Amino acid sequence: MKLGQLVMGPAGCGKSTYCLEIYKNLISIKNSVTIINLDPSIENLEYPDSIDIRDLVKIEDVMEEFSLGPNGGLIFCMEYFMDNLAWFDFQINLKNKNNLIFDLPGQIELYTHNSLIRDFSNYLKKTTEINLYSIFLMDCQFIGDLGKFFGGTITALCCMLSIEIPHYNVLTKIDLINHIPYSVLEKFLFPCNELFSKELYEIMDRKYRQLTKSLVKLLMDFSMVQFIPLDLTRPEQLNNFLDLLKMHTE
Repeated sequence: MKLGQLVMGPAGCGKSTYCLEIYKNLISIKNSVTIINLDPSIENLEYPDSIDIRDLVKIEDVMEEFSLGPNGGLIFCMEYFMDNLAWFDFQINLKNKNNLIFDLPGQIELYTHNSLIRDFSNYLKKTTEINLYSIFLMDCQFIGDLGKFFGGTITALCCMLSIEIPHYNVLTKIDLINHIPYSVLEKFLFPCNELFSKELYEIMDRKYRQLTKSLVKLLMDFSMVQFIPLDLTRPEQLNNFLDLLKMHTE
């Protein structure tokens, strides 16, 4: 059975670093892993032994030819990719690897305003034997700004509900906050009503308070978002995380 990770998260959250570290970990065990870059806007990064959407369509050419901005160009590239899945099938069959890591774009529009990523996920489930799950990465430094952390948590919930496959939320770059006691970090790993309601109410502009209260209630009603802390500089943490994924996909 092939395993596939759909790696998501906002820009700067460490998706590329995560994909490379997972690749190095798996390649050291068995030569059966490849990275699929589905972000056409990524710059100056060449994954080893990868499948790259930029070999199919280049966002710079799209933006120039159709006078589109970065977001419009990205959506066009993803739509073009979905219209040319035969190219993707050929590349996957050519690699014939058992572990697939999909590096997805960070733009939230792909998960809230259209169904491109969900359609791709459904395509993989229907046409391949890939055991698929999604990973949402969020920079741990968001905990220093409760508004950012709340927005990231809502985004994580949107991605989880949009794709409808087994899902994991991860706080990255934990090595940057090693000085913070675990008792402080823990309340962000399991977000609850008490964490958001009072503090957000105090920092939000009065006209947004009712909207914020409704969003907190939505988040608590689902009660599905938890975060796993991950320090990629510590190999044992990465191994434990991979063991967790393997256990839940067997």
